[in-house]
Amino acid sequence: MYFFEWLMYDGRATIDYKALAREADQQIANEEKLPPIRVTQSVSQAISDNDSLYAYNLTYIDVRTPSDEKRGLITLIPGIGGALLIWMLITTIYYIGGNYISLFLGNGGHLNTVDYIFMWIIPAIPTIALYLYIKYVFPYLRLEAFTARRLIVRFNRVTRKIYLLRPKHLGGIVALDWDNAEVCINPKMSELDGTGGFVMLGWDKETHSVRDADGHLKDDFEITFVGKPTRNASELLAFWEYIRRYMEDGPEAAPKPKKLIGKFPWPWRSFMAVWQLDSRFVKIPQLWIFVPIYGLLLPLILVHACGHWVSLLLCYEPRFPRSIEEAGL
Repeated sequence: MYFFEWLMYDGRATIDYKALAREADQQIANEEKLPPIRVTQSVSQAISDNDSLYAYNLTYIDVRTPSDEKRGLITLIPGIGGALLIWMLITTIYYIGGNYISLFLGNGGHLNTVDYIFMWIIPAIPTIALYLYIKYVFPYLRLEAFTARRLIVRFNRVTRKIYLLRPKHLGGIVALDWDNAEVCINPKMSELDGTGGFVMLGWDKETHSVRDADGHLKDDFEITFVGKPTRNASELLAFWEYIRRYMEDGPEAAPKPKKLIGKFPWPWRSFMAVWQLDSRFVKIPQLWIFVPIYGLLLPLILVHACGHWVSLLLCYEPRFPRSIEEAGL
């Protein structure tokens, strides 16, 4: 689920920021890449909340990140493997310990050298395997289990800040300046280019815009992804325009959505996240072909949905610190 965020944060220490900045400037100079647009620049006449908001009020909006649905498979595969290793270790210790204690105490027997060797070697096998699992596999499992249930991007129009709510192993909580944000969107993109797209915001080191939850300045750059993946460019541009107008012009320019995203982990939400075929397909006959295909794949979809739900249950609901919750009120 948090694979790209984890790769970005984990590899940040090895990134040569100056070389990266020079390369970006060279690409812009060669017109290979459009320069990032600023938050004051309008990109669309239409607006859309893109079904991406957790919360909305006169002070801030909480927005989801693109990978919310992409979870469950890691929980199923490494999770089941870890559970089996724990079960093997407990079972081995239970039976070997019980048998040898019964032999030594109940029957008056004694343990020879071979018994002592087996008593230590056999439990050592699942113990070593579990150690290697925790060291090398568990960090991947934490991408969608035993971590925050969701990442949240808060846009506060009063403080003109963007707050990122993330676990520590993904960068932690930071506060970023709205006015210094660079928006990686091409307003002239084709409709096809917007398929599966999302908003990407960045902050350079030189702007000194990155602060931690306590307000201390961090000499670092920052990147975040915002919103549910869109179906086309118009939807992507309208979504960013919705956020931009809320921050720049106020709630009157970006009204509250008819429906916000719920946070309680109901099992049917996991099924719909994996199903990925909403009611809008009824209006597009060309998409009806996916209904029998999804019907054939229903057993696999149910297994994936089960892993998705278990992943949610194994995570905690994150909360912003009190200082951020009360910011701008």
